[in-house]
Amino acid sequence: MCSAKCTKMTEAAPKVMFMGNYAHKLDPKNRVAIPAGWRAIFGQELVLLDSSSSNQKYKVIKCFTHESFAEKLHEIRERALADGYEMGDVDEFIGDIAGKSFVTEVNTQGKLLIPKQQRDRLKLGEYARLVGRTMHFEIWNSDDFDADTEQKAAKESSLNKKFRML
Repeated sequence: MCSAKCTKMTEAAPKVMFMGNYAHKLDPKNRVAIPAGWRAIFGQELVLLDSSSSNQKYKVIKCFTHESFAEKLHEIRERALADGYEMGDVDEFIGDIAGKSFVTEVNTQGKLLIPKQQRDRLKLGEYARLVGRTMHFEIWNSDDFDADTEQKAAKESSLNKKFRML
């Protein structure tokens, strides 16, 4: 039997968990195939946010369902206000996020159109790397992803030393 805490965690569990990483070829229309396991989002619009990697070294596109994007913005607002930020500053920051976001759709073939502006920003060539981040996924230039992975492998994080997951 599941405890109240377990039930709450199950209710909060995402409908889609974006896990793994995949190199996919862009088609002539600048679409990339979404991995089969992620296709529960068929027909849904996705929010694509111009962003950068966790170390701010590489440009990426963060891809959210509308639901997860709204949850993320709500979380940012709540945490920022709790940390003492002014409402106007929080609204401006959220507005900046919205201004760097695009809405696009996954077609019935499971392909996502990457807008030209974002494709050019990442300098995507023939391939794009899709990287699962649980609640969202990222689109990377494949060479940048490989370089980032090598850099991370060269230094073991304190979190991995503690939990030994990677």
